[in-house]
Amino acid sequence: MQDLTKLIDELLKRELRPNTREDLETWRKEIAAGTLSDDDARYIRALHARIVEGGVPKAREPRADDAPAPKSGEADGLKAALAAAQEREQALIAERDRLQAEVAALRQEIEALKSAKG
Repeated sequence: MQDLTKLIDELLKRELRPNTREDLETWRKEIAAGTLSDDDARYIRALHARIVEGGVPKAREPRADDAPAPKSGEADGLKAALAAAQEREQALIAERDRLQAEVAALRQEIEALKSAKG
């Protein structure tokens, strides 16, 4: 079973779907508890053979040169879109703060009503 733990570790270094990662973590716990089924062990070995030995690339950090450089006229449009997005962000922050203050005031009002009844 130790070899299965090693295979799981190697798989977790790869790009995998979240549910596959969850399954691998669950199977790691089952290996430690000695409750892993033979079917799951076969599946882990087959998955490892397909993904690791099959050459699925390891996850990597995105690099700055991954995105294409904007064309000459696009830069101005992107700057304008960024400025508009930042304005929307500021408006949303202000709205969030206003709503949080309103919620706090309503909570105080509720507590005051509770105190008045009791």
